[in-house]
Amino acid sequence: MVIKKTTTKKAPAKKSSSVGISILGSSKNEMRKWEIESAMSTLQRASEIQKNAKLMSDVKKMAAEKAKEFNSIAAGKKF
Repeated sequence: MVIKKTTTKKAPAKKSSSVGISILGSSKNEMRKWEIESAMSTLQRASEIQKNAKLMSDVKKMAAEKAKEFNSIAAGKKF
């Protein structure tokens, strides 16, 4: 015995300008604002670091050490 399954097609949901949509838009705006504020803070901190000669000297030393480690990894050497 063969059983035939019947299905009904539903109409696609319509987008509306309900409160849910405006909240989503507001959320995107808030996320963008946060991203911009975070970037500004990062740039301000970078400027402070660059003005600190002792800290920049230490940063450059560590960067050279890390570069040496990465070059060893890239060359397939164990360190």
